[in-house]
Amino acid sequence: MIDDDQGVRESMERMLRGAGYTVQSAETGEEGLTLARGNAFDVILSDMRMPGISGIDVLQRLREQRVDSAFIVMTGFGTVDTAVEAMKLGAVDFVQKPFFRDELLMRVRSAADRRQLARQVDLLQRQIRTSGSLDALIGDSDAMRRVKDLVGRAAAASGTVLITGETGTGKELVARALHAESSRGDKPYVALNCAALTDSLLENELFGHARGAFTGAAAARAGLIEHANGGTLFLDEIGTMPSGLQAKLLRALESGEVRRIGENEPRRIDVRFLAATNADLQHAVATGAFRNDLFYRLNVHRIHLPPLRDRGEDIALLLDHFLRRYSGGTEVTGYSDAARAALLAYDYPGNVRQLEHIVQRAVAVSRGPLIDPSDLPEELFASRTVDAQAYAAEGSVAAARERAEREMIVATLAKHRGEIAAAARELQVSRTTLWRLMKKLHISADARVE
Repeated sequence: MIDDDQGVRESMERMLRGAGYTVQSAETGEEGLTLARGNAFDVILSDMRMPGISGIDVLQRLREQRVDSAFIVMTGFGTVDTAVEAMKLGAVDFVQKPFFRDELLMRVRSAADRRQLARQVDLLQRQIRTSGSLDALIGDSDAMRRVKDLVGRAAAASGTVLITGETGTGKELVARALHAESSRGDKPYVALNCAALTDSLLENELFGHARGAFTGAAAARAGLIEHANGGTLFLDEIGTMPSGLQAKLLRALESGEVRRIGENEPRRIDVRFLAATNADLQHAVATGAFRNDLFYRLNVHRIHLPPLRDRGEDIALLLDHFLRRYSGGTEVTGYSDAARAALLAYDYPGNVRQLEHIVQRAVAVSRGPLIDPSDLPEELFASRTVDAQAYAAEGSVAAARERAEREMIVATLAKHRGEIAAAARELQVSRTTLWRLMKKLHISADARVE
């Protein structure tokens, strides 16, 4: 708080401290600037007219120095013009003296909440940028080092990128890293799973349509290619794209133009295309299921992700990474020796995605600080590479698995207030499968963990 009137400062300090705020005050604009530069304040209240530099001058200098505190101007000489000038310079509010206590606290609370929200948004954006960077590619094996090197080189270059690998190896993570590390990193990133839509819906999603192009097209709509203009478009499961749409995509790639459904005039685009597949596109080309010219147009840069079984030295890193991600707010701190042995020995046919889901589930059902074998799915213990003595636990494996399943289902049902559809989605099973498991384990929709 900056005000040259000592009585006003002391009165306002008492009000604000009484409301739970930590307050520092300054008598002059210069003193206030020094305080603001050295601390991270949520809100700065400043008088307008003071000896030396004015409140407006303080606001201008803080913005030049990129101090992001919410700024409220106070004055006994307020006019509409003064308020407008302060708002144009970035003040979030304007209050005229004398003011009531409740009015001041309401304005400060509103400004503080807004500042906290802005900082949370900034934090989330930084986390998103991190999750889309090379740091998100967990692994220190030779295979992953080669992948990271290829991603870095392809990101710095231009041209399309084809990302291949089995399901669950992290192809979309690579696509996000390519975008984040490229010169387009601050532009739009748009992703589409080609296998998730019918042929007609896929075309509409990609290219958009004109008003009246078909029944129900009441307004014109831009496609995802246009939405990605200036940035990156990632097409997952590209091998499932129908041949007619492959030809239209090829024209867009070669011409740098798209034509919405029902329109004659093309629209210019500037988009970098990334594509991914778990299929053998070269075999698809040989059988005529995928266009030869589109394959070579997509395959300018090629990045292949190895299956997890071929980079076993990365499993320990991934186990610790996902434990940190999912254990927040729980008492789980690690793995028992037997559980870690089983997890390290398994070959993960579902790759990194399967490992992540196993850890997530284990954290959810664990009864103590350490994940033990009874918290793990049965398929880990069926692996021939695991020594049975390493994960022996009380009771049979089937019984341990049944206990873990029951606890997970009951907890999920409780979380969703007994809504079967929502619980099934979180558990990643069909409603029919969930009903069958509930019947088998004698669970009612309103069950609670005992």
